[in-house]
Amino acid sequence: MLMIRRFFKVRPLDELMKSKVDVFSFIRLSAALLVLYAHSYHIFGLGADPLTRKIGVYTGTLAVYIFFTISGFFILQSAMKRTFLEYAISRLARIFPGLIVANVATIFVIIPLAHNVDYFSFVFSSFSWDYIKINSLLENVVFSLPDVFSNNPDHAINGSLWTLPVEVRAYFCALLFVALGITATRGSYNSCFIIFILIDYFFSTFYQIIFPIPGAVSLIFFFCVGGGLYINRSYIPVSPLLVIAVASFLLFYRSAISPLFIAVLISYLVISSGYVFGVLKFINLKHDYSYGLYLYAYPISQVSYSLLNYHGFIVYFIFICFATSVAAFFSWHCVEKPVAYFAKAKIIPYTSSMIRRFNMINVRDGL
Repeated sequence: MLMIRRFFKVRPLDELMKSKVDVFSFIRLSAALLVLYAHSYHIFGLGADPLTRKIGVYTGTLAVYIFFTISGFFILQSAMKRTFLEYAISRLARIFPGLIVANVATIFVIIPLAHNVDYFSFVFSSFSWDYIKINSLLENVVFSLPDVFSNNPDHAINGSLWTLPVEVRAYFCALLFVALGITATRGSYNSCFIIFILIDYFFSTFYQIIFPIPGAVSLIFFFCVGGGLYINRSYIPVSPLLVIAVASFLLFYRSAISPLFIAVLISYLVISSGYVFGVLKFINLKHDYSYGLYLYAYPISQVSYSLLNYHGFIVYFIFICFATSVAAFFSWHCVEKPVAYFAKAKIIPYTSSMIRRFNMINVRDGL
């Protein structure tokens, strides 16, 4: 009887958030696996995956929308609740160490496994070092190198990296929203969001100047919708029944409603599901392997095609799943988690204390 009541009971999102029980690690992991699945068909030369053909939306793109919705929801919280220093250090620690190691591993390990190359000539070439440097700074992305995967249907080394420069820009947007007072009230955020939509509608090329990366505007939109769900959390109704109803509505009427409304409904589903299904303890994951999966799936898929394509798609796909899971495990436990802990426990307290000392000296000296 209690379960039936919970199924129908509607509560505001902020009430569910107070329980601090969610399954967002599972959702992120599922999205990363969806990206792996979508790209595996593309890299094998089969075009769109079967699920894409059924739902009418490329599954890899849908997965990225899920990532950016979750990111907007939590990153905006972080920007609002933390100091600039805490926010900056935590964001840097989350995205760059794992990325840098993945880029180094791609050049030093992954590509040499797939190609019969002169190892030292390749890894120490200017092309390889440019790949590591540019793809680690994220001002731009290098997708290919001379003669690398040139015989594969797709020549990109890591096509997934294109979203990361957009993610970094979204981090700056969150900080800018807070600095300008846009997040101070629900009305100010919602008004600015409406203006954002109107500008895109009437001046479609305007945001392409700010976000020149193809596809970036739609990702920033999902980021802002995720942030909007947090800002309006006290007024967002959530229940298992509502989640099922919205999912069913999207499934059956997706071709009859506007893309803008679809985006909002998808974002609502992502965030509400993260809390509604928090009662399912078996999917409440303690570790977040999603970033490692996202970073390594594409280059490992290319290696798998180079070495195993003649065995057929199934063998090729099994190898991708296994090898990428191993890489993601080590990425999380050896790089991402230790760096995040060190940043939180050591770097942030140390830099904060240094700033306090500096301020005290200035006050004492009358500056």
